[in-house]
Amino acid sequence: MGLARLAAGTGDTAAAAGHASRAAAAGVTAAWAESVRLHWSRDDREAALRAAEEGARAGTAEGWSALAFLRTRDGDAEGARAAHRQAAAHGVSAAWRDLALLADAHDDRDAAEDAAARAAQAGDGDAWTALSAVRRARGDDAGAERAAAEAARSGDVEAWISLSRARETAGDPPGAERAADLAAEHGSPSAWSALARVRERAGDRDGSRRAVERATTLGATDAWTALGRVREDVGDRPAAEQAYRAGAAGGDTDAYALLGALYREAGRLVEAHEAYRTAVDAGRLEAWDGLLSVLTTRAEGPAAARGVSALRVTGLPAEH
Repeated sequence: MGLARLAAGTGDTAAAAGHASRAAAAGVTAAWAESVRLHWSRDDREAALRAAEEGARAGTAEGWSALAFLRTRDGDAEGARAAHRQAAAHGVSAAWRDLALLADAHDDRDAAEDAAARAAQAGDGDAWTALSAVRRARGDDAGAERAAAEAARSGDVEAWISLSRARETAGDPPGAERAADLAAEHGSPSAWSALARVRERAGDRDGSRRAVERATTLGATDAWTALGRVREDVGDRPAAEQAYRAGAAGGDTDAYALLGALYREAGRLVEAHEAYRTAVDAGRLEAWDGLLSVLTTRAEGPAAARGVSALRVTGLPAEH
């Protein structure tokens, strides 16, 4: 393979193709795909096809995948489909996904969904997710929803979450909520949490509150905390505090650490101490430095300061 790359680098594709063919014959499996590409670059389509066939007989279908890519690039959709089918028949599960996307791009919805189903059967559940994404990008909401449903049935609920975000951004709140509900039905309330954050960033405070309450009802314990981070990012600290408090009340220990940081920055050291201490007691070790910082600030006199400094080594006694 080294000789093939060297020759290709000098522009001698004929010699490079010969070196790749010899490397493949000697058992270098990666050489079959390289041989396909080199023959193709020389406009020798028949030799490229033979390399793909010989590679498959030798136990690797990557030559077929390479041929499918080259045919797609050159606008030969039917030839690309045939190469993908050969790759799939020889065990390349990703070939079914590529075939699904290729068919969908040419408006052959039935073939696209059949290929995505075959990909899922072969262990590639991402095919439905990818199909949902490309349909969503071109405005095919019904097709995207159908593909997302299949993705969820294949175990990828993220497809519903992505669909929910996209519909909200596109100005379709009812569609966004329907997708979020479907994600929740498949075991993930986080779509509602994501929807709350999207609405918050868009300035829809009422909508974000409704979404986060729905997420919490469905079991997303971190929904208020995540919303608080968004509010803090946009500079609304009072609203962020309110969200963190709701998260803490719901049992999210991360919320206590974030409350501690918020209080410390505002100079509310007693409240910061209490929040950080609760977070540390709950096992949130990242709150430890914040707590020590508050204790240091509150320490009165050199002796107290030295005592706080010692805590960095000895740990936190019960009275702190």
